[in-house]
Amino acid sequence: MERQVEALLRGGQFKQILENYVGNLRETYGLKRTEIEVLYYLSRSGEYNTAKDITLSLHMNKGHISQTAESLCQKGYISTSKDGNDYRIVHYTITEGAKRMTEEIDAAIDKLYKALFEGISAEDRETLKRIAAQMTYNAGHLMCEQQQSEASLKNKQGAHSI
Repeated sequence: MERQVEALLRGGQFKQILENYVGNLRETYGLKRTEIEVLYYLSRSGEYNTAKDITLSLHMNKGHISQTAESLCQKGYISTSKDGNDYRIVHYTITEGAKRMTEEIDAAIDKLYKALFEGISAEDRETLKRIAAQMTYNAGHLMCEQQQSEASLKNKQGAHSI
């Protein structure tokens, strides 16, 4: 059981399968895997469409998200708008010209999820969602603890070098 959970958490197998499902779309539209992931996210994100939202959801670093968003903007697939309350916040939206493409991406990934969840009851799916949410929460706390520990260590090293 532990090996299966570890394999699921590492995601390598999922990434390979995802590539099989969206590879033809990548070629057709000249997209990278991360661009597909960002477009898929934005097609379902609603008002949660900032770089921070994308970063938290896709677990990629903000710099990578910014580069991906810039590339998608240059290709005309997404547009940007400033937040009404905070000019530093940028919202990303799929353009009208990219709607058909994102519908194809959505359909391919939905087909993948349907295949992955075949034979799994609705009750087990809900259990998996609940467990994944708790694990994500725990992982967030672990990351915060690690960052605090690293900052504390740097502060101690800086104090000793004076």
